[in-house]
Amino acid sequence: MAGPLSATRRTRPTPAQCIAATLFALLVVVAIIVIIWLAVRPGKLRLSVDHAAVRGFNFTSGGALQGTFALVLRAYNPNKRTAVYRSLDVGVWYGGTYLGGAEVPGFRQPPRNETRIVVAAPAAREPLPRDVEREMKKDRSAGRLPLDVHVRGKVWFKYGLVRTRRYKMRASCPLVPVEFASPSSFDRVYCHVHI
Repeated sequence: MAGPLSATRRTRPTPAQCIAATLFALLVVVAIIVIIWLAVRPGKLRLSVDHAAVRGFNFTSGGALQGTFALVLRAYNPNKRTAVYRSLDVGVWYGGTYLGGAEVPGFRQPPRNETRIVVAAPAAREPLPRDVEREMKKDRSAGRLPLDVHVRGKVWFKYGLVRTRRYKMRASCPLVPVEFASPSSFDRVYCHVHI
C-alpha cells in the first residue's frame, strides 16, 4: 500500500545539474556586471594646451630661473556624467628638468563641456644644472623654448546622486612651444591623458 507521500516524492538533482545551474547563475551575474560596467564606465577626458607664454624670463647669478609660465589648458569632458576635479597639479619641464608649477583648485565640469583653465606657474627657486641653463639660453636666442607640461590630479564622476571612485589622472603634453617674440598664433598641443 502506497502512502500519501509517495505520489508527491521529488527527485533530487544530480551533481551535474547542480554544477550546470551554478555555472548558469554565475554567467548571468557576470553578464549583468559587464553591462553595468559598460554603461557606467567613464570615457577618457581630453586635455590640451591652447596657449603658452613666459613672463619675466631671466637667470639669476646663481643659475636659478626667474619668471612665470602662463598657460591656458582646455579640458573637455566627453562623458554623459559630471566630472569633478579635486585639484590639478600642473608642472612645467624642460627635457627632464623641473622648471616650475602650480596647483589649480578643484572644479566641476558638466557633461560634454569644454572648460578653460588659466594657470600661472612660477619658476622654481632651485638653481638649474649648467648644461640645462646653456641649452635654455640657446633656445631663447633662437626665439622658441620647447617645454613639456605635465598635469596630475584626482577626478571622479557623478551619476545623479551617486559618484564613482576617485581616478588618478595623469596627462603629458610634449613639446609645447613658447615663443619669445610676440606670436601671432598658437597651435594647440594635445595631451596624452591616462586615467
